[in-house]
Amino acid sequence: MKILVNRIMSEAPKKPFSCPLVRQLLLCAMALAVSVHSWATLTATADRNAIDSNETLQLIVRLDAQAITSEPDFSILEKDFKIISNNRQQQYSITNGRTESFTDWKLTLAPKRTGRLLVPSIKYKSDISNAIQITVRKASPSTVSGQPIYTETSTDSAAVYVQQQLLLTHRLFTSIQLTDLSIEELTIPGALIEKISENQFQKRIGNKLHAVIEIQYAIFPQAGGKLDIPAVNFSAFEVPRNRQNSIFSNRGNRIVRSTEAKTIDVMAKPAHIDSDQWMPSSQLKISQQWSNNLDQLVVGEPITRTITITAKGLTGAQIQPLPQQQSRDYKIYPDQAQLDQRISAQGVTGIRSESLALVPNREGQIELPEIAVRWWDTVNQRMQTATLDAIRLEIGPASSNSQTDAGSYLAPIDMADNQSDEDQSTEQQKTSAGTGSSLLMQLSLAINALLLILFAALLLKRANNKTDDELDRSGINSQRLKLKQHIKAIEISASKDDFPAVREGILAWGRSAFAGRSIKTLDEISRSCRDDQLTEQFRLLDQSLYNRETNLKADIKLLIRLLKTLDTHAPEDKTSSNGLKPLYPTNNIG
Repeated sequence: MKILVNRIMSEAPKKPFSCPLVRQLLLCAMALAVSVHSWATLTATADRNAIDSNETLQLIVRLDAQAITSEPDFSILEKDFKIISNNRQQQYSITNGRTESFTDWKLTLAPKRTGRLLVPSIKYKSDISNAIQITVRKASPSTVSGQPIYTETSTDSAAVYVQQQLLLTHRLFTSIQLTDLSIEELTIPGALIEKISENQFQKRIGNKLHAVIEIQYAIFPQAGGKLDIPAVNFSAFEVPRNRQNSIFSNRGNRIVRSTEAKTIDVMAKPAHIDSDQWMPSSQLKISQQWSNNLDQLVVGEPITRTITITAKGLTGAQIQPLPQQQSRDYKIYPDQAQLDQRISAQGVTGIRSESLALVPNREGQIELPEIAVRWWDTVNQRMQTATLDAIRLEIGPASSNSQTDAGSYLAPIDMADNQSDEDQSTEQQKTSAGTGSSLLMQLSLAINALLLILFAALLLKRANNKTDDELDRSGINSQRLKLKQHIKAIEISASKDDFPAVREGILAWGRSAFAGRSIKTLDEISRSCRDDQLTEQFRLLDQSLYNRETNLKADIKLLIRLLKTLDTHAPEDKTSSNGLKPLYPTNNIG
């Protein structure tokens, strides 16, 4: 806004306030600057929640408004932190009618002591920010002291369960100035990888200040055994000391530093836990939302229930689907599940949302049963259960709509008794002609009305189809991601000749591809797929696992190829009459 006002002032006449337009714009700008704070909010975010005592922390305090001449009182931070720097940045823009306005204060803080420190709530006028807890660890002496450039690699655990999140951190320390810094892409056979963050901060080691580049990954092992994390290379160029005096932009020496390779023990899933209950997470929550008030339910009118599962340390695709509910009291029409995930300093948080339309079949009281989700608690090393309590709903009678009596439009015409026969005959001819014209007009109006209704129905159908296509595409993307992850887990198990794990992976794939069915055996998947080749490979796989006397072996490569190219349509259920679209995509998974 300040730039806008300066531009107006520079382009105005020498007496700017004599111009009515300039005067009005300045008044509007000042009014906006004064009034915009009335709905502003103040928030605080930190780049990390755990640091060493010799590291710096970046704190960003954001006001969703323009702060022209003042700033918050940051002296409250000096109890536990030293303020190294404080930079203010403002932005005001209007894009496609949407206004974005904020002021950021970026502070670099150095902790004064170890332990759990609190970045307290900061006050600015009538707004108060959130507080943030920071863990400050005692700095350990460096094993490579004296080196100007070196790396450090760490993991949050030396052993994890299969599909459990493992956090890997690479750090590059440098006390000299570098340019064109890059790092090789991390690839780990037998694991899924998500890049979590990339931070830069400063750390004092001995009497030298080092710049630190920190890159963090979340790794999800897909098979038991040893997980080898390879070394990767940081690459950069040293900035020449005489660069400022040179007329050429030549780069200095190329610097390459390798990270440390790691080997992690990956434990198999406990044998007593079913595959459809295996969700290793540090915290799992389940919640629900309803589209309307529950005290306004009537027979035959749908209400949408959305159930959301949030799990720390899992991707959205790792969260198992909810069990299907059936009852004579109501009908359930499920929609395609939506999968999402959030990234934070603690890793990946997966989100699975399932929406279903519930239509009551009778009035009175009906009960929705409890929903229980079993999951493996990685903190306490035991199974836990997250639940939604049972719900009792009061259903009112179906509403009745009044209908208009069409007979009123066909009332007879009464003739006067004292008319002469001639007049009566003439009048009858006029009446007959008028009646004919009236009927033709009514027929024309009826046809036009019918055409308008058909046209409106066509437009509505096209809009609904477009919306359904968009929702289907969103659902297809989520479903394809989950099926791909199951296929990759099968391939990893096959590469290790772990055929029991291959079978478990196929069952998990089947439960995802046909979520509306109870999949316990390979034979149930065969009946759902109706593919002769796949049925034969499943039979050979079971024989090789449970009949040691047979010499027949399943062709695992062919089996995986068939799964990738399989049409995952659920076969048509001839007893179903609700006309809903299939839940799952037909696209090839590969």
